[in-house]
Amino acid sequence: MDASFDMAQAGGAILDALDTGIVILDDECRVGVWNAWMERASGLDRADVAGKPLWEALPDLADSRLRGAVDDALQAGASSILTHSLHTGLLPLTLPDGRPLLHNLIIRPLAGKAAGGCMIQVNDITVTVTRERVLRERRDAKYRAVVDTAQDAIVTTDAAGTLQWMNTAAERIFDVHSQEAIGKDIGLLLSASGCVHWPRNQAALAINEEALQPVELVGQTRDGTPLNLELSLASWRSEDRVFVTGILRDVTERLRVRDALEQAVADKTVLLREINHRVKNSLQLVSGLLNLQRASIDDNLAKSLLKDASDRIAAVARVHYRLYQSDRFSTLDFAAFLEELCDDLAEASGMSVCDLVLEAGPLEINIDHAAPLGLIANELITNAIKHRDTDPAVIKVALESGQGGYALTVSDQGPGLPADFNPAKSRTLGMRIVTALTRQLGGKLEMLPASKGTTFRVTVRGSRNGAPQQTDASTDRANGENAA
Repeated sequence: MDASFDMAQAGGAILDALDTGIVILDDECRVGVWNAWMERASGLDRADVAGKPLWEALPDLADSRLRGAVDDALQAGASSILTHSLHTGLLPLTLPDGRPLLHNLIIRPLAGKAAGGCMIQVNDITVTVTRERVLRERRDAKYRAVVDTAQDAIVTTDAAGTLQWMNTAAERIFDVHSQEAIGKDIGLLLSASGCVHWPRNQAALAINEEALQPVELVGQTRDGTPLNLELSLASWRSEDRVFVTGILRDVTERLRVRDALEQAVADKTVLLREINHRVKNSLQLVSGLLNLQRASIDDNLAKSLLKDASDRIAAVARVHYRLYQSDRFSTLDFAAFLEELCDDLAEASGMSVCDLVLEAGPLEINIDHAAPLGLIANELITNAIKHRDTDPAVIKVALESGQGGYALTVSDQGPGLPADFNPAKSRTLGMRIVTALTRQLGGKLEMLPASKGTTFRVTVRGSRNGAPQQTDASTDRANGENAA
């Protein structure tokens, strides 16, 4: 047997045994080798294609990308790789069951010689592509299972704002089927005023972190019913195309509840203002009745007691008047209250009898402190006016605040009190009121040394806008007094 014949037969057997397609063309593109794999995949016997130009055996490839790659190999000695993902339908190949055979091609010049022929290697990637597709479909199925069961509408558009996809919740919320919406503009789901929030074209390309913050906009159902929506956006790319996915949450009910709460707060504000107004009027009425009663009796002591009671009620009425005038109901501008109190007391006693000097910076105190502290200030100032010398009373009222609390100081230039005077043991009603209210505030009442006259100082510790902080001793004293 001829050795060259044996080698040719051996080479052909090897090529036929390969699990890949092998086609060898000469420099005229004539088929020299067409292995058994190619016979099975193409359905063409090698005898039918041998010696013929490939483009004559397969006319549909005459103007294909494969011909260009073959020309590059034959004329320039350049190799090429043609992949299924970029060049579908390279060769008309099928599987035994008739399905298309997916493949990649490698075109190489033979022996590196230009115009010396080339080899086409065909690699079957059907199984690989199928496996990738199955994995992708499984992954997409999980994704669809999540988004299709989401309660919020999820839609995707291209950069121009054309709807590409929408989930089941979007169909339900907007009352439109996806088959009707896909390919339409996103404006189908948004009102005219809401469309400005959906990024398009360059805006879709420029979505940044700031744009990803949720925004509120108005959508509409098929019949034009408005929907209050909260929109969250994200952009992404696929094969050099830009897409925008939006999550649209129906917040109509949330906004309704919010509006209802805001209305309730407004109603409560009006109610509190009205309550303070009515309390102020009621207290002024009681004060007026006491003044009428005082005018109808001749007993000077009784008249004095009724006047003191009327002044105390008027001091509490001033607190509610201030609350009625303010937009805040948990705190009171006590400096403004003191200014009004001092003006009223100075006018009531006569400017020739009383010279009141107020030094007070802005101070907001808790409403629970306002009435007790207002009564304390009223008692201390009134006592200073009552117990003045024959000369006009010179009274200084100071209000100081700090991180630890605040302090009210009332000093006068009157005859003063004995050095051993103890406010807590005083039998006068005014000092008993001051002492009891100071304890109620958790504060401390002191009589400071003075070269002339008397100086009282009430110090309240703790947050100015919060509840008083009492020591154990002061709490025990207050509880004991309440029990008594």
